[in-house]
Amino acid sequence: MIHTRRTVLRGVLATAASGLLAACGATGTGRTAGSKARNGGTLMVGQYQEVTQFDPNRQYSWETWRIDRNIYETLVDEDLSSANGVPKIIPKLATSWKISDDATTYTFTLRRGVKFTDGTPFDAEAVRFNVRRFTDKDFEYYDKTSAATMSLVYSDLKSFEVVDDHTVRYTFNHPFLDFLRQIPNSGNAASGFFSPAALKKYGQDGLADHPVGTGPFTFEERVRGDHTTLVRNTEYWGTRPHLDKVVFKPIADDQGRVAALRSGAVDLISRVPADSVASLEKDGYDVPENKHVPQIIYYKFNLANKALQDKRVRQAIIRAVDREQLAKKIYKGYAEAATSIINQGNEAYDASAVDYAHDPAAAEKLLSEAGLASGDLKFTILTDTTGQPTAEFIQQQLKAVGIDASVESFEWITYGTRAANLKPTDGLVLGEWGYIAANWVRIAHNQYVAAQDGARHSHTSEATAEAIDTAAHNADASRSTELWQAAARTWAEDATIFPLLSFNRYYAVAPAVGGFVWPRQNHYDLSRVWVAG
Repeated sequence: MIHTRRTVLRGVLATAASGLLAACGATGTGRTAGSKARNGGTLMVGQYQEVTQFDPNRQYSWETWRIDRNIYETLVDEDLSSANGVPKIIPKLATSWKISDDATTYTFTLRRGVKFTDGTPFDAEAVRFNVRRFTDKDFEYYDKTSAATMSLVYSDLKSFEVVDDHTVRYTFNHPFLDFLRQIPNSGNAASGFFSPAALKKYGQDGLADHPVGTGPFTFEERVRGDHTTLVRNTEYWGTRPHLDKVVFKPIADDQGRVAALRSGAVDLISRVPADSVASLEKDGYDVPENKHVPQIIYYKFNLANKALQDKRVRQAIIRAVDREQLAKKIYKGYAEAATSIINQGNEAYDASAVDYAHDPAAAEKLLSEAGLASGDLKFTILTDTTGQPTAEFIQQQLKAVGIDASVESFEWITYGTRAANLKPTDGLVLGEWGYIAANWVRIAHNQYVAAQDGARHSHTSEATAEAIDTAAHNADASRSTELWQAAARTWAEDATIFPLLSFNRYYAVAPAVGGFVWPRQNHYDLSRVWVAG
């Protein structure tokens, strides 16, 4: 063993074994395609959103990463073979690693003999090329867009070093206990590696249309709005995936996804509608339950809206909404109310944390104290089409306390553009994200609050800034949970984020599918999945 005593950080197992854990044949659903895994066949996946782009440094959204992670691989991965417990960190493109006692320096030994699917080698120089793309402004292939996205994880990176052909070292300015956990986690800031030769050939904007990685599947084609096809990488360095092909189809309409599943057009769907859970289960489809996933639905406040710059108004909005009722009425109990930005699958989850409890009378009082009579406060709620029922529920709850909110709903790609170009009359903006790693608190705050703080208006209290920095720069793993919980509680007092709920049913799986597991994660492992012949 060459790992230091910090090999186990916050319950993360860092094994020094040089090989990956072999893919197992056990099913994760319990009602699948026989008891034995089968090689071959095509899996059809119905996704609830159109994906963004297949560039690991520019992509965003979980539906995109559920595809991308099969093309691009990371230095370490998570064992997603079980639905129970925090997934263990396991080797991937790195076979082992050392962590300094102060958790600022991470040294990785790279797996030998790995090639990108264009035949070029994965080695330390390939890693350096990838890292320089988003950190080195003097690099010929530096990309501002990638730098902005990857800063969510790498903003504190002090230096990157190639030690030798198969050893690399990352050094951060401050302790970064959650770095290992952040590497395989993505929705944004994916740490998957692309072929430098591919980027040189196709350019910064062309990589997404010609993705080249080291993963178990290779990109075949994307027809925007219709499907993306991956095929098995026949030269894959690791364990052979069971499937020969996976086709991902965006189906934004809830009942359209269910109909596609029932007709056999797809074998697996995400974001299963609550109204369909019971009937699907009755008819033999598996709709696995998981109450500990690191996913959370929330709204950010548009702090450029003058009315929402008043803390009392933001508090009133949160108090006006009955999140328990939202989970029960709109999602039929297949969701859990969230009263903290630390989601239920997070390592620092605190079930006792409550920001502002539902209290319409208190909401009306706060609005009155802010000088707002009934009907004075008007703003727009922005949502994608899948989140429209949630937005309309909130609209009605706000109306009950005298707030006039309108709802604007868009398909996902258009929504992303609209949400990035807010108007002063916009108020609440839908988000779906979350991580296992406790530093999710800092990522969320930086993304949704600090990014809106300006010279004239800062909405981050000194106490919140200090609490987040203290947790983020802590080097003692035994104190990490308490510090992040304290940071989240302090941030909640600012009322600058509005947590709503987390789903406990998310996927529906056809009986012909075997090996599917919904782990404590926002994505899943396709290498273990098979389909009946």
